[in-house]
Amino acid sequence: MKKLPLLSTFIFLFIMAIQAIMAQNYVSTEPQNKNAILEEFTGVRCPNCPSGHQVMASILQNNPGRAFCVAYHPSNSSYTQPYAGNPDFRRTYPNAFYSTPYCGSSRFMPSSFIQRREWNGEKIQSRTVWTQHANTIMGESSPLNVGMASTFNPSTNMLDVTVEIYFTETVQQDVRLYVTLAENDLIAQQSGGSASYVHKHVFRESFAAQWGDQLRGSTVQGSLVVMNYSFDNSNMGYNMDNCELLAFVVDYNSEEVISGVGVDVGDHTIIPPTADFSAADTTVGLGTTVAFEDESTGDPTEWEWTFDGGDPASSSLQNPPPVMYNTIGNYSVTLSVSNAAGQSEVTKTDYIVVGYAPESDFEADNTNIVEGETVQFTDLSTHTPLAWAWSFPGGDPDASNEQTPPAIQYDVPGEYNVTLMTSNEFGESILAKEAYIHVGGVGLHETNPDGNVVMYPNPCKDALHIEFNRKSVLSVVKIIAPDGKNVMNIPVNSGMVQLLTMDLSHLQNGVYFVVIQDDASTIIRKIIKTN
Repeated sequence: MKKLPLLSTFIFLFIMAIQAIMAQNYVSTEPQNKNAILEEFTGVRCPNCPSGHQVMASILQNNPGRAFCVAYHPSNSSYTQPYAGNPDFRRTYPNAFYSTPYCGSSRFMPSSFIQRREWNGEKIQSRTVWTQHANTIMGESSPLNVGMASTFNPSTNMLDVTVEIYFTETVQQDVRLYVTLAENDLIAQQSGGSASYVHKHVFRESFAAQWGDQLRGSTVQGSLVVMNYSFDNSNMGYNMDNCELLAFVVDYNSEEVISGVGVDVGDHTIIPPTADFSAADTTVGLGTTVAFEDESTGDPTEWEWTFDGGDPASSSLQNPPPVMYNTIGNYSVTLSVSNAAGQSEVTKTDYIVVGYAPESDFEADNTNIVEGETVQFTDLSTHTPLAWAWSFPGGDPDASNEQTPPAIQYDVPGEYNVTLMTSNEFGESILAKEAYIHVGGVGLHETNPDGNVVMYPNPCKDALHIEFNRKSVLSVVKIIAPDGKNVMNIPVNSGMVQLLTMDLSHLQNGVYFVVIQDDASTIIRKIIKTN
């Protein structure tokens, strides 16, 4: 019954199927019902065929994106002989289908295959049952989905087609792919119609072999197979603006179509979107804004955000404006997306956790000492800090990461700053007390009493240079505003560093704190940004 594949007479390049490594672009990965594939047999000398065309048009109109048709004019029928002076729609390719016993015990027009299924022992069916059988097919689940995209280059006359097959279930049997090209709005005399009858879905070419192309890829559940075709329209001269493509997968053993899809030339299938999103930070301090980013797949065209406890409380933009949270608590976020193929919604419960960032504060047991004495510092920060970074320029030690640092000894007369930065999961805070520790009553202000780090120029306009008297393994350098906000955060992964230059030209004028974290300690210095 089936013949060996034959080379087509048109010029095309077939690129073998591959198991796709990347994600699908045109086919859904969600289980779907079958699409109805109708292969109509018609002819210009068939007086009842116009009524069949009306039935077919009604099926397609009532089932957009679910039912698809190609109209064959086989050359092995007297009904397809063109009238004098009229175009010839005949092709030899459908002859193998429009023959007994493949189509059944008889053949007639108008007629059609519906999924190439045998209905009461016959593949070929009259127009009176097309709608009924198509509805039956569309109510059945499919083990695979088919998607397709195409582009046509008028300057080269090349048509490129990509077909994607995604398996939502494992398919054990041999399956084959068919891809056809049909043309619409062709004018020719039609028996039972008129001398200027408009013909639709007229079969032009098959890009696959007579009995389909075998899929060269896995057909197990979760697999994606991609087939690529190219067709040179230079010799045929089809009007690609009026052409459409049909791709469908057939069970080679049962000869029945599993499912398929159709698109206009230059168009592609649309898959239902899958909603997803992310936030720049999900644990934030009171009064902090959160930036959300849409990560939905399937090219949604509409977005609806809902932000419980947020301001604004909703948005219809793809990426909404920053959302502020002014009340302590846990808040859910919902995103609903849609396109012409469907809708999807996701809710992330208790996604945003809002709490108090710490407020740094401290005191010293003595702020006026003589050289060689020690000072004990006490953390007074509120809202439960989880990390501390003390800086004691001029002291020994000059830094500490403990909540209660060891006693700090000052050996050189002068006035010394003390800085404390605290942080928890909701944020960080920095407090600097200038000239807080007085040693020996000298009142001398040391810009770099410990000598470990030199920053210049200070005040600075654009570039700030940080020079170390020893090579340091830096992990991060931060610029903190007086209100505790982190305005610059520069990870340093270059190994041993002795000189670092930072561009501060974008910062507003004012006082900032430079926080340097290296392999040994955390150092905090004050700088002034000027014009």
